[in-house]
Amino acid sequence: MMLSLATRRLTAATTTTVKSGNAALMSTVAAAVAAEKEGVPSYVLSAAAPTMSTTGNGIKVCSAFTADGSGSPHVTVRIANLGSRNDKKGGEAALLASTLNGTVGREHISISSLKPFLPTSSEHLEQLKQAQLSRVANASFTAQMMDQLHGTAFQIAPKGDSLGNALEGAKETIASLTADDVASLLGGIDGSSVTVVGTGNGDHAKLVEEVEKVLGGVKSASGSGKEVAAAGEKSAFIGSDIRIRYDSHSNATIALGFEGASHTDPKAMPLALMSTILGSFTTSAGLGTNVSPAMCQEVADHGLASSISSFSLNYSDTGLFGMVATAPDNMLDDLFWYVMPNFVRLAHGVSNEEFARAKLALKTQILSGSDGDIALGEQMAEQIQTIGRVMPLAEMLARVDALTMDDVKAAANDVINDQDHALAAIGGIHELPDYNWIRRHSYMLRY
Repeated sequence: MMLSLATRRLTAATTTTVKSGNAALMSTVAAAVAAEKEGVPSYVLSAAAPTMSTTGNGIKVCSAFTADGSGSPHVTVRIANLGSRNDKKGGEAALLASTLNGTVGREHISISSLKPFLPTSSEHLEQLKQAQLSRVANASFTAQMMDQLHGTAFQIAPKGDSLGNALEGAKETIASLTADDVASLLGGIDGSSVTVVGTGNGDHAKLVEEVEKVLGGVKSASGSGKEVAAAGEKSAFIGSDIRIRYDSHSNATIALGFEGASHTDPKAMPLALMSTILGSFTTSAGLGTNVSPAMCQEVADHGLASSISSFSLNYSDTGLFGMVATAPDNMLDDLFWYVMPNFVRLAHGVSNEEFARAKLALKTQILSGSDGDIALGEQMAEQIQTIGRVMPLAEMLARVDALTMDDVKAAANDVINDQDHALAAIGGIHELPDYNWIRRHSYMLRY
């Protein structure tokens, strides 16, 4: 209990520190956990602190190499402020990621090797465009609805950096992309937006030397002094929905989202815990109705959906919290009769058993995010660019332990209780409740 109370006080202090970009005080929570040494695995406490350097042109180089000298090195390169939200036509960030053998996110590009940022030939670019068109045409309904959910939730972009842009663009926009569009994105990269992380077996000094050799041509940082990438203006969340009806389909895919939290928002951790409380379920998992989360138990017991999964997505200025489900066309009304009360009850409290189980599940997710050199490199690069530092595992676990039921209730009141939502649906949706019905069921009538 003493650790929990101390950690709660430290958490409030460290949140401010993250926003200011000063990492000097950020080890206090981890130190408190290490001093207590209760409930934290020994391999977490004994993990070596990462080494950080900055090159002459502003590129951050971080490493967490193993001390035993076994294995091979892995390098992760992450470019911030260069994702689908920065597209001008649609799909150019994804096309650039393909030229670099990387993947695109809504606010970044991730590359799993260290190579120069160079344009490709026109012939290769056309091949990549065809591959991108194929991916868009064959995207799952779940991926399509998550794109549509972002599109309807974030329709307004004062600075032209819309989170509503499709992750890989649309058929029409991809076809219109040229080598100049990709080159303009390459030209906008500077050192402050690039982070290189080394994991596995290696030497930090050699990694820095290699980065300076390979990426020394990247133009110097602008000199803003900001360690955490941030959007120019907060994205406006608009309560709305988009429905694509096919009466010939026997199933429907629905994505429901509320306005969530940014990476540095104090609500980010409570929302992550809320997501584990709601949980996920799929009929292909082999568990049948033997799933732990209450919402998933009800969905499984009544055969309401073949899959349902909650999510909490964080971006530089906002976020999305919600669920995505695939269900039979004649079960949608029943599905929402069970889903909405499970969302709303988060604002009124859940059982102690559910709360404890969700904490364990969230800790498992956090630890699995560091399982392997590739996953660890991705996690470290993301943290450096979103909160300005690498957060020790011990501190992350301490932050989970410090959460209380009041934290969850407060976050749910801000995000879910009597709040507008966004929705995207496709397929046989003739039984899907209308917007006003779902909006009305975002709160309880209690006297």
